Amino acid sequence: MVFHRNCLFRDCLSNFLSSLADYEAVSIDHGTTDKVDQFLRDPNDLILLDLNLPDSLAVEIVRAVKERQDNTKVIVLVPDEHDQLVECIAAGVHGCVLERSPLNDLQAAIQDVLAGQTYCSTDIVATMFAELARFASKTAEQPVESKGCRLTVREQEVLDLLSKRKSNKQIASELSVSLFTVKNHVHNLLEKLNVDNRVEAVEMARQQNRLSARSVSKTT
Repeated sequence: MVFHRNCLFRDCLSNFLSSLADYEAVSIDHGTTDKVDQFLRDPNDLILLDLNLPDSLAVEIVRAVKERQDNTKVIVLVPDEHDQLVECIAAGVHGCVLERSPLNDLQAAIQDVLAGQTYCSTDIVATMFAELARFASKTAEQPVESKGCRLTVREQEVLDLLSKRKSNKQIASELSVSLFTVKNHVHNLLEKLNVDNRVEAVEMARQQNRLSARSVSKTT
């Protein structure tokens, strides 16, 4: 399965892999949420995943695969300008391949990962160490009491909708994102607010004046 923003890239890659005797590849448009949810529910041997999918979709797909606890492997395709590499690695990705790598490198990565090994393009190693150093430095400089307290714009939107007692499915529909994206944002909210469930998250948000004025007025 190939998830990528660029239709031409993913279709060409799928056709190339399908032309090989050992593979049957499927190209998936990340924007069609129904198809994404369906294919993530079904078992797959391998997912080739664009690291820079919008709304942190790459990270949440890796998490969803890991939670499923089956034999599906995930290789992220890494552009030169990228985000969330460390997060994907922490979530349990099995391989990292630069998009500008030759096809032989991708074939080697697929073979290694399907054999139970991990794979990382050599150029990514230096980048990964630099990002880990930056992440560690940022964490060390952040005061303990303020860790994880800043919400992204999308997380704030999800929090406001939670305060209106919207379900994950309703939130996904209202924000035009996948169900997995919503689950990922809710997971991050619970961690950042240091609570155990959605009800506690909303209550904590009220106590900290984190809800938008419109959400407060509609729920009071």
